[in-house]
Amino acid sequence: MIMSTISGAAPRDKVAGSILTLGTALRNGWVAYTTWRLHQLAISQLRGMSDRELKDIGVRRSQIEAAVRGNIARDHALIRHF
Repeated sequence: MIMSTISGAAPRDKVAGSILTLGTALRNGWVAYTTWRLHQLAISQLRGMSDRELKDIGVRRSQIEAAVRGNIARDHALIRHF
């Protein structure tokens, strides 16, 4: 009786763990996809701006992708530091 209870619990735990792992993977995939889509939208919006408008917000056309991903602020901080 005890052995059947123990052996019956193990597969259930594996299934629960697999479902949790699958749920986590799906959530992470969804977050990555929505982040990518938001970046693409922001890049598209910035590319549609004139050079003067970009200059007003402190971004050069060649820096658009880096600005969207957050690398511009880091680059500016390094430049000011030196």
